[in-house]
Amino acid sequence: MDIIEGDRLPAEPPPAPVDVVVPDLSGLVRRVRRSADLSQRELAERTGLAPSTIARIESRSLAPALDTLAAILSVAGLRLVVVDAENRRVPPMEDPPGDLRDGAGRRFPSHLDVILDPLPGEWWGDRYGCARPPETFHRDRPLRDAMRRRSVWEVRVAQFRTMPPPPTIEHWMMMQARCRACGRLPDPPPPPFAPTAVLRYLQAAALLLSVRAADHEDVSRRTHRGVPWATAGR
Repeated sequence: MDIIEGDRLPAEPPPAPVDVVVPDLSGLVRRVRRSADLSQRELAERTGLAPSTIARIESRSLAPALDTLAAILSVAGLRLVVVDAENRRVPPMEDPPGDLRDGAGRRFPSHLDVILDPLPGEWWGDRYGCARPPETFHRDRPLRDAMRRRSVWEVRVAQFRTMPPPPTIEHWMMMQARCRACGRLPDPPPPPFAPTAVLRYLQAAALLLSVRAADHEDVSRRTHRGVPWATAGR
C-alpha cells in the first residue's frame, strides 16, 4: 500500500505532455525524493524551499526555475546535462582565452568565427581604407560554413576517407564571382556541396559566359573600325 503524505489524498497530477520535448519535472522531483528517501517537507528543508513549492512542482502547477531544479536534483546526487540527438553530452560554450571582446567590451557573435590578426581583405573595412582591428569575424555565413567543412575534412582524413573533398575556399569564392558576373544565376549551392549540384552550377555559368563572349565577338566583328557590316552589291 502506498503511503500518503498528509491527511487528505492529493489530487492526481495531470499527465505530462507527450508532444513537447520537455522533461517531466514532476517525475524528476519525485524520483529525487524516492532516491533520497525524503518527504516533501524534508526535501523542502534540504533545499531551502517551501513545502508548498515542492507540492506544486509535483502537481505540475508550477515550473521551477533552472537553479531551483538543479538544487533539487543535487540532493540525490543528480545534475542537469544537455545531450544531442545521439545522446552525446553537449558542453556549454566557453569564452576564448584572454576574455576576447570587442572595443565596447562585448563578446563577439557566438554564431560567427572570430579571426585573430586578420589579413588584408578579411575585414569589411579594408575596402574603405579603415584601420584594421586586432580581431574581427566573418559575416558571410555560407563562406564560414565552407571553411568549417573544408577544415573538418582536412583534419579528420580517416573519418572522411571515402567522401569527396569539399570545395576549397578559393573555389567557393570563384563560384561566387561567376555568379555575380553572370547575373542570371542564383547564389552558389550552400554547403554541404553535392558534386552534381556544383557541376550543374559550373556548367551553367560556363555556358552563360560563353554566350556573352560570343555575342561580344559578333558585335565587334560587325562594327570593326566603325564601318557597318553591309551585304555585297550595295
